[in-house]
Amino acid sequence: MEGKSSGFFVLIGIVAFLSLALVLLAGYVFFVRGSDGDKAAEPEKKITVPKDDELSLHQMFDKNIAFNLKSSEKDTSIHIILVNLQVQYYTKLDGIESTTVKIESNKSKLSEMVGTYFQGLTIDDVKKTDAKEKARADLKKMMNDYLLQNETINGELVYSIIFEYWFYQ
Repeated sequence: MEGKSSGFFVLIGIVAFLSLALVLLAGYVFFVRGSDGDKAAEPEKKITVPKDDELSLHQMFDKNIAFNLKSSEKDTSIHIILVNLQVQYYTKLDGIESTTVKIESNKSKLSEMVGTYFQGLTIDDVKKTDAKEKARADLKKMMNDYLLQNETINGELVYSIIFEYWFYQ
């Protein structure tokens, strides 16, 4: 008889221990892990996509343009990239009377920037999977810096660069 009652107390002890462990685990999840959520509550960069009527497109080249790529020390053969791109820009921007006129009047310089950018890349740079996205970001920054250098506004005129054609060899 005494063996049954001691087994009963052992069973009650195990249940009590498991209950306490469950309470501690729940407390950890709610309080300790909940504090990590505060880091996520920091202001996130809100991405706003403009409406279609707020953007315009400007074709940079009439046809696909070939640019020589820079030769590397290990590969001295000549490589080229063929590209054609459009500049997507805001139709209205505070401080600029006509964004279309601004883009068109600077088309030659923007085209030169594109050529200079690609002539500074090697074939290995262009082969990377993120090469197009990097080129898009770099060209967008360069164009915005140039177009807004004599303006008093903060922001961007060029919204994106769209590569219609991208071929290298």
